[in-house]
Amino acid sequence: MAKKTFILDTNVLIHDPESLTAFEDNTVIIPMAVIEELDNLKRFHDERGRAARSVARKLNNLAVKGKFSEGIPLDNGGKLIIDLEQKVNLPYDFSNGKKDNLILSAAFARQKKNENIVFITKDINLRIKAEAIGLVAEDYEKEKIKIEQLYQGYREITSSSDIIDKFYKNKSVKIKEELTANEFVILKDETSPQKSALCKYDTKSKSLVSLIYKESAVWGLKPLNTEQKFAFELLLSDNIQLLTLVGVPGAGKTLLSLAAGLQKTIDEKIYKRLFRPA
Repeated sequence: MAKKTFILDTNVLIHDPESLTAFEDNTVIIPMAVIEELDNLKRFHDERGRAARSVARKLNNLAVKGKFSEGIPLDNGGKLIIDLEQKVNLPYDFSNGKKDNLILSAAFARQKKNENIVFITKDINLRIKAEAIGLVAEDYEKEKIKIEQLYQGYREITSSSDIIDKFYKNKSVKIKEELTANEFVILKDETSPQKSALCKYDTKSKSLVSLIYKESAVWGLKPLNTEQKFAFELLLSDNIQLLTLVGVPGAGKTLLSLAAGLQKTIDEKIYKRLFRPA
């Protein structure tokens, strides 16, 4: 596979100082305009300042290995270059005073040398500008995970019909498997999958226990599917202090959370305030 040259925008390094070494054995270029922006950010006592200082320390540690202008070898087999501004005429007359345009100019100059350039920035508008002048521009996505790779919070377990009958009779049933606390189970008959039960794992008794709120209507809302029943069970439990819900848009995450919050603040008066993050 052909080697690539990745040119990093300032916001990538602020977002993740480790991004310096996140591009395998390819070449990473930091334009001088980025170094100047990092230098300006170092004085701030916030996350930006901490990240800028972290990048500065990493660059200082790498400086003993060679010259940035020629390329310093990285432990992953790649190379890091700090690029002086290369004055080139961009296809569009952007304002020359803006740091963003100086960074674009550096990337464009490299591309004119027939290098396999990829411009990395978390700024959507800058990606649009880069692509408009013919650069390949991408978001920095090292930390992104596909939803299907996350812990789902429930699993299916097959069992005998007798076990399911016992569960419905006693509202709980012991199991041999050790599951995660508050993990849900769809218990299915091994011979007739249509016969099933919705359960939650209780770590103290090491049993599957019945759901309390699966048919409850909260502020006029009733769960419409299995996943919403599981979500309501956790949202309405006073024993669970933190819950994260992940799902596609329209799955009901916000609406269910709001209904449960109103139930706990206005009706049950367990909490005083309900906040919705901006």
